[in-house]
Amino acid sequence: MNKRIAILLLSLATLSAVSCKKWVDPAPTTDPRLNNPYCNDPEAVNYNWGFPGKPDNSLCFFPSDIFNGTYSFVDSVYQASTGFFILTQTQTINVVKRSQNKLEVFGLCGTGSLFITAHSNFIATIDTTVGDTTIFNRGQLLCRTQDTASGTISYSRIDSLLHISITVVSDTGITTHTGKAKKI
Repeated sequence: MNKRIAILLLSLATLSAVSCKKWVDPAPTTDPRLNNPYCNDPEAVNYNWGFPGKPDNSLCFFPSDIFNGTYSFVDSVYQASTGFFILTQTQTINVVKRSQNKLEVFGLCGTGSLFITAHSNFIATIDTTVGDTTIFNRGQLLCRTQDTASGTISYSRIDSLLHISITVVSDTGITTHTGKAKKI
């Protein structure tokens, strides 16, 4: 009986030695996406677009890049309290890049300008330079020292237009300026 067990164990050991091969690693696969360059700057609009790949910040574009340029703005003016239409006017406005997210808008009135902050969601807001949390009509001085402007400018990726909405509070009342601007 001991011979049988010994033969059986010897047979099993021989079979397992013959049937086992040394492990060989498979050939590595290369992912073609790893060669795609992408923007790796969190301040950029296109941050991580095209990830995974190689970081290449020369591809980055920033919020102010979207708005920068000269536009023809069709401005419709309404009385804010009643919605009464006052007038429509066409103006040429210049949006000038000052930094990655800061812009200055010229042409809304005379020689004055508005300072705005652009965000990566394609919306820019007029900076508050007048007033504090206790003042109701905070905003930025516009054409006269009695005029305070607040509002937004958004870039539409559908029609490539700026959609502008500005509320002006002055000594003569509150007006809303709305319209679209096309790059010229």
